[in-house]
Amino acid sequence: MNIQNYEYLKDQLFYSGFGHKLEDILRSKMAKGKQEFQLQFKTQIDSENVKAELYFSKSKKTDMYFFNSYRVELPQKESRLFVSRKFHVNGNDRFTLKEAYNLLNGRSVHKNISNVQGNPYTAWFQLDSKTLDIHGNHKMLQFHENYGYDLEKQLQRFPIMEIRDDLNKKRILDSLRRGNRQLVTFFLSSGPEKLYLEALPRFKAVCIYNEQGIRQEFIDDRTKLDQKPSAKKQEQQRQIQIKSNRGGSGRHSL
Repeated sequence: MNIQNYEYLKDQLFYSGFGHKLEDILRSKMAKGKQEFQLQFKTQIDSENVKAELYFSKSKKTDMYFFNSYRVELPQKESRLFVSRKFHVNGNDRFTLKEAYNLLNGRSVHKNISNVQGNPYTAWFQLDSKTLDIHGNHKMLQFHENYGYDLEKQLQRFPIMEIRDDLNKKRILDSLRRGNRQLVTFFLSSGPEKLYLEALPRFKAVCIYNEQGIRQEFIDDRTKLDQKPSAKKQEQQRQIQIKSNRGGSGRHSL
């Protein structure tokens, strides 16, 4: 077995977010010398059970193995658009397991990566719920720097207590760029209130949620929060309006 190759793959697994749990089974699989093998991984992220299958293949010319990709699977939920997806591993240009988890939850991740020519660039990434690629994976949308999304500027629109301190502001920005749903404190006319933020580069905005995960929006210029109807409820309201316009009978209540 190629020890240097093993050490490299071991580090690659660790920095991809899989920790040290797979090191022994990785060594065992490599020692068998098969052309391909897979590793199974289970963990919890944000109190959710997460499963991953990691794919390795051996060079046809040497005894080197490569960590090619991994598929992440999340529990099925009524509100979840993405349940599983394969993420390719390409040198340092890879999504960590936590970033993959955030992407599968519909959030956006900010990454410094390289194009096919090896030139580095920075972009936000988000899964497209409507479009599949030739492999059956949801297409990855990219929003480059020239798209004009300024996360820090978006945060300054709101009375967030933590961004008054440079160190806390950096911590919050870094967390949001990794695709996390970040807890912050809003200073409202009624007093401090704990709320969650998500970056939303596609619409050059941020999403605000209460502790129950219900979308919020600002009313009266930063002084009050109002609950935003869910997408399902908005569609119900739209259908009712359509029926009303067509002369539907009776009143509806939601």
